[in-house]
Amino acid sequence: MIRFFLCLLLTVLALAPAPALADDNRPLSVSITEQGGELYRAAWKIPTNVEARHLPQLSARSCTVQGRLRRWSDSLGHWQEEVWRCPRGIVGAPISIAYPLANPNLATIVRYHSADEAEPQTMLLQPQETVFRLAKPGAEGGSFGDFVVLGVEHIWIGIDHLLFVAGLIFIARTPRRVLTTITGFTIAHSVTLALASLNVVRLPIAAIEGVIALSIVFLAVEIVKGPRDTLTWRHPIAVASAFGLLHGFGFAAVLGEIGLPKDNMLAALFAFNLGIEIGQVIFAVGVMAGLRLVDLAGSRVATPLSVAKLAGYAVGSLASFWMFERMLA
Repeated sequence: MIRFFLCLLLTVLALAPAPALADDNRPLSVSITEQGGELYRAAWKIPTNVEARHLPQLSARSCTVQGRLRRWSDSLGHWQEEVWRCPRGIVGAPISIAYPLANPNLATIVRYHSADEAEPQTMLLQPQETVFRLAKPGAEGGSFGDFVVLGVEHIWIGIDHLLFVAGLIFIARTPRRVLTTITGFTIAHSVTLALASLNVVRLPIAAIEGVIALSIVFLAVEIVKGPRDTLTWRHPIAVASAFGLLHGFGFAAVLGEIGLPKDNMLAALFAFNLGIEIGQVIFAVGVMAGLRLVDLAGSRVATPLSVAKLAGYAVGSLASFWMFERMLA
């Protein structure tokens, strides 16, 4: 009975956040551009997988809105744009982010385009930070720790990535096989994360996200069919590495929204990847501990379908929905 209720709980947790978190959660993106004559153009957007009603309001102290604001939605997200008049300038002035309901767990990336600098100033804020100040031109925001935290948050918010890792653990089962399988997945997605973030390789993100969902469907089918003499069950590291290359492009989509700081590009890339691995390891340990507890309990459910098949069907159906949703978007 314990095994049955654990399966039911995992299924509910997977299905409950699906509408909001089916895609990778990208940050709130803010762009502030100096236009001269005390005027600044402020534009910001939330990602498409967050409802437009969550679009926040930005306001800068000592600045007033000139003319009419613009709001629109497109394939990139839900936007708002305003022109601010700031007689005292905008550098150093507190700028507030006010969500109409509550922050849907979005980090914030701010880019400030100064008239005196060719490259924009970049600043990374965590979801709990609602006030920020622009620094003088030439300063660079987004510390090593900020990118580590962003990586941890991203893997925990990315339900699709977590389901794939859980599927790998279920198939690998033994600690040694789990370690080698997760290592293969880590190395593979780290390679493509770096290549995509540094613009060495570019692939359409919509197709990548669709294939990521397909990778979960693939594992779900394997789990439903059960242990067999196939490459997946004999050498799960091969499947983990192959699909890991694609998952790396998905992770890179978030860094593509943020943009790596010019002066600390490699450090920020390493920090983000480190955060992903920390979050992934914590999740993997939790899944293995849960499976171990269930095995120790030794309970069984007298149903025609095994718990593994029930979980496989539930997760596979959810991933299939994501796949078609992403491919047809």
